[in-house]
Amino acid sequence: MKNTKWIKKIILICLLIFCVPVMSGPKAEAATEKNNSGMKYRLYLGQSVQLTDYPEGELRVSDEKIIRISENGLVSAVSAGTADVFVKTEEKEEIFCRVEVKENELFEGLTFSEHAYPPKAVGAGTFQIRETIFDGMKCQWSSGNTEIARVDQYGIVTPVKSGRTYIAVKVTDYYGGTYSFQIPVRIIEPHFIKKETTLAQGCNITLLLQDTSGGAVQYVSSNSNVLSVQSQSASGVTIQANKKGTAVITAYVDGVKTACTITVTNPGLKISYGFYEANKSLTIKVTGTVRSSQKIWGSEDSGIATVKNGKVRTKKKGSTVITCQVDGRVLRYYLAVSTKTAVKAMRYGYSRLGKAHYSQARRMSQKYFDCSSFVYRCYRAAGRYLVRRASWAPVAAEIAHHYVRKGRQVKTSKKYSPKQLRPGDLICYGGKKARRNGRYKRIYHIAMYIGNGKTMESSSTFNNVVIKDMSTWRKSAIPVVVRP
Repeated sequence: MKNTKWIKKIILICLLIFCVPVMSGPKAEAATEKNNSGMKYRLYLGQSVQLTDYPEGELRVSDEKIIRISENGLVSAVSAGTADVFVKTEEKEEIFCRVEVKENELFEGLTFSEHAYPPKAVGAGTFQIRETIFDGMKCQWSSGNTEIARVDQYGIVTPVKSGRTYIAVKVTDYYGGTYSFQIPVRIIEPHFIKKETTLAQGCNITLLLQDTSGGAVQYVSSNSNVLSVQSQSASGVTIQANKKGTAVITAYVDGVKTACTITVTNPGLKISYGFYEANKSLTIKVTGTVRSSQKIWGSEDSGIATVKNGKVRTKKKGSTVITCQVDGRVLRYYLAVSTKTAVKAMRYGYSRLGKAHYSQARRMSQKYFDCSSFVYRCYRAAGRYLVRRASWAPVAAEIAHHYVRKGRQVKTSKKYSPKQLRPGDLICYGGKKARRNGRYKRIYHIAMYIGNGKTMESSSTFNNVVIKDMSTWRKSAIPVVVRP
């Protein structure tokens, strides 16, 4: 009998020293020592351990957010932290064990950045989210916004429309613990900002691409004779309109293609110069456009004339340029506003533009002018004779001298300004630096000012009636400007 008692005591000691809990799932870390808090267990999320050899009584845990316990002593790890298991007997309540719950080290600090995932394009097909760290684990997938991207049970994503969202995944690891992650995704819809536009022949335009990944892009013209690619980048392409017609520029980007249809036009003005009195209305007509061409009108000096939708209203004497921006081209209408007589004179001169030759000998013959006979005959057509009524026009110096004596000279100190001059004024060239010719102020040439820094004159250089930009404004070269 004595031997039997000793054997039982030895078995009981061995059980206390070498006690190992029974657990579900992979083996958990378990301490073999016993301290003032009782046994100590270390579990991963999702693991459970069966407690044994605890006193008969009611089991209770200190924090059910960390661990939970069943009536038969099965402890389950719920979240990371430390909690105690108490046993309440008829006599007292005491700690039986302490349980430390840990998260899986594989997922420690694991986050996902958008920069790690290239954007995916709508229309380029599906793609699969593959994270090797989840291999062999159970994953449940869901989309943060199904209007932007959908995902199936295998993590295969279908882009729906442009935007940013995330794909949520709930992972169950080897221990049975569950972890939730959000994988950011960006869905793009590469496209030209304009689907169709118009462009004037000889002009360039840059078609901008929107919502791209910044990767390589290929641009193709359906007709390089109409449209040709000049330069390109990931953000857009510059093209040139070569001739009238229609062509399509297609961009192949991020696995999809987008296109812009361009109609090449050839806008212009039937008449580029106009001569009117104040408080008159006129309409400027643009040719060579299509219905979709957009016209933007403007006046460089709204004090002289205003414009709206091509309808112009003159206000006071002077000159301005009426502009029309259409299909990438800027059209300019040079408007001169002056007196009734000056307007008629300028219109007569304009009607002879490019239609008469220069000749001093035949200066008064049909289809021939020299500089002074041109301005004389322009004003004669308007009902005003310069200097005198005659069949032979006075020379430039005589015209200048006559109107200076009559006080019809436009005065200035060193140089003239466009605001000083009025359309219809006569510009007399000469001065001290000119070659001596025995004439008043050495004047050798005369031209009619038509506003906007331009003159109309009979030119020996061009052998015709031409419009020229004023090359000088200095009094040293223009000793006299008169206003008939």
